[in-house]
Amino acid sequence: MKRFSKIISVLIAFAMLFSSTAVYASTKTRSKYTGITYTHNSKFDNKELVYGMDISQHNGKIDFNKVKKDGIKFVFIRVGYTGYTKSSFSLNYDKNYRTYIKDATKAGLDVGVYWYSQSTKVSEAKKEASALLKAIKGYSITMPVVFDYEFADTKKGRLDSARLSKTNMTANALAFLNTVSDAGYDACIYASENFLEEHLYANQISPSFKVWLANYSSKTNYRGDYEFWQHTAKGRVSGMRGNVDINFWYKGENSTFLGTQVYTGKPIECGVYTAIDGKELKENVDYTLTYSNNINIGTAHITLKGMGAYKGLKQNYTFDIIPDKVKSLKYVSSSDTSLKLSWNSVHGASAYVITAESLNNIKTFTKTVHGATEGEIGGLIEGNQYIVTVRALGYNAKGGTLSGEPSDYTSGKTTGTKISGVKVSERGEKSLTLSWYRIADCESYSVYQYNGASKEFEFVGKTEGNIDSLKVSHLKDGTSYSFRVCADKKYTDCEKSNTFTAVTTPKKVSNKSAKSRSSRRITYSFKKVNATGYQYQWSTYKNFKSNFLTKTTKSTSVTIKTSQSRRRYYVRVRAYKTDKSGKKIYGKWSNVKSVKVK
Repeated sequence: MKRFSKIISVLIAFAMLFSSTAVYASTKTRSKYTGITYTHNSKFDNKELVYGMDISQHNGKIDFNKVKKDGIKFVFIRVGYTGYTKSSFSLNYDKNYRTYIKDATKAGLDVGVYWYSQSTKVSEAKKEASALLKAIKGYSITMPVVFDYEFADTKKGRLDSARLSKTNMTANALAFLNTVSDAGYDACIYASENFLEEHLYANQISPSFKVWLANYSSKTNYRGDYEFWQHTAKGRVSGMRGNVDINFWYKGENSTFLGTQVYTGKPIECGVYTAIDGKELKENVDYTLTYSNNINIGTAHITLKGMGAYKGLKQNYTFDIIPDKVKSLKYVSSSDTSLKLSWNSVHGASAYVITAESLNNIKTFTKTVHGATEGEIGGLIEGNQYIVTVRALGYNAKGGTLSGEPSDYTSGKTTGTKISGVKVSERGEKSLTLSWYRIADCESYSVYQYNGASKEFEFVGKTEGNIDSLKVSHLKDGTSYSFRVCADKKYTDCEKSNTFTAVTTPKKVSNKSAKSRSSRRITYSFKKVNATGYQYQWSTYKNFKSNFLTKTTKSTSVTIKTSQSRRRYYVRVRAYKTDKSGKKIYGKWSNVKSVKVK
């Protein structure tokens, strides 16, 4: 067995160790608060079982010190509710929530809060969340902030009578939960089994937020995800009068991540240093270590359990076993836009990632290949030299990616001399600056412009050296032009690029007049230019930084309806030309024209 050298120090307070012994969910648990035996889902067998309660102002005076002494570890406190017997939307706060939060926190209980919702639309759910967040500002909230979504079970109930769709109900829930989450709190939804199944798309909620299930039975058949189970409303707890809601919390194990190790085919173990109050504990004397899933690629688990005087001590650790390094990477062949490679298989690898980095363009390409020992990475640039590596991928039980180290590199070069990546880097009324991807061993580049009269591409300019841009001048404003670019290489007949089309910006528009001939109206006209249309603006501010409106037109004369009379307005216009893709290419704004509206 191999032991890796990574050492983890875990310091545990002695008092905390022996103050209580954790209870783990098993098939059945008899509750002291109800006297009933409850059956738990087997998926919670490795979870710590924690008892808690939830309260509102109806529970009256509570001695939280007695509550904690009786074994309750956490409490959910209702902060407020939305009125459910009124048609109008109203926010209401519980009169006791501040006292409850302070006293429960002082007693050492973990505290969460909830809002009883009757929201019928997203805007209302957001208002409920905002009201709750405002109310708990400054308090120590260590448990989730909860959206309590349920019917009032009355015909006059606000939510009952709304008869919302599943889609709308889910949207309301997500609006509340996202608002809470964005504020930095752990968000959770509370709902009954029926509500979760019949009125919500729970599968859209549970991946991102916790679920608190309400189901008053000794065994729940709910198959969805949940972390809390409210199993009764008739619990009896010391320190308070009457019945109270009791909940199970299936508390997940806290584990320490130890890092990564490379697959060897043999069990991998690690040393764990554990100390209590400065005393080093010894393996197989004070504790034992149990390993699982520590051979194959994935996440390995270690469980530390105390012995003798340290019985009750339990710590959990994990480490990832990643694939071995890819070996014998070879360049096989190339095309204009691809490289073909081969390598030796890596045990347990589910896929391989090919990475190709261009030496000419400082651009990186990647491709994932599944279950093969050869692959082709495409989409590359013609005539470029590439540095290539391959790394193996594996996955853990939760679908997380485990990446091996990159292989030693090899190199390959794409064939071809055809330019790609032609674009406009700068645009003007009389010029277009073109740029493109460089290719290897190029001495210069030639640019050709299409001539409609001759129906041929004619030479218009050439770069000096391996410069990848050229300004084409003496063009017309607002006009579409087509170009091709060709590499210039010794002893090589290079192919021209694909045709690239671009439009020059329209000419700056000149104003004719801006007059107000009737109340709250401006007649604005301007000179025609070579353009597809015009965009005009009017504002009460000369700089147009605020309070302006914008419209487009095909005409050179427009009537503007203003919001105010006897006020000075400012107008301006610019032309636009639509290119081949439908994008509007705008010219410069005209001078600003001033007019006082009648």
